[in-house]
Amino acid sequence: METTHILLLAIAFGGLSVEALQCYSCTGTNSNTQCNQNTQNCSSLEDTCMTTVTTVLGIQSISKTCTLSTTCATASAGNINLVVGGNSVTCCATNLCNVNGFALTRLNLLLLGLPAALLALTLGTV
Repeated sequence: METTHILLLAIAFGGLSVEALQCYSCTGTNSNTQCNQNTQNCSSLEDTCMTTVTTVLGIQSISKTCTLSTTCATASAGNINLVVGGNSVTCCATNLCNVNGFALTRLNLLLLGLPAALLALTLGTV
C-alpha cells in the first residue's frame, strides 16, 4: 500500500517542471528600450536578474544579465554616484523584472543630489 502511495506521488509531481528565470539581456547599450529587446533564459543556478548602469560625463551604458543573487548583492554593494559619473547595480528575482534599470539610476542620482542641494541652500542662508 505504501509503495502505491509513493508511486502515485511520483506520477502526480513528476509532471511538474520548474521554468527558468527569464531576464532582459544586453551588454553596453545606451538605450533601455534597445536593451529590453533581448531576453535570456537563466541557467538553473542563476536566480537573479542584474542591471548595471554606468554613467560617465552624462553618457550611460546599460548591461543586463542573469546571475547569482550573491554575485548581484556584492556588485550592488559597490554602487557609487558622483557628479561626473557613477555605477549603479540593481537586482531582482522575478521574470523580466529588470525592465526599468535605466530609470532607477536617474532616480538614485536625483535622490543623492537633493540632500546636497538642500545643504547648500541651508548654508547659504546662514
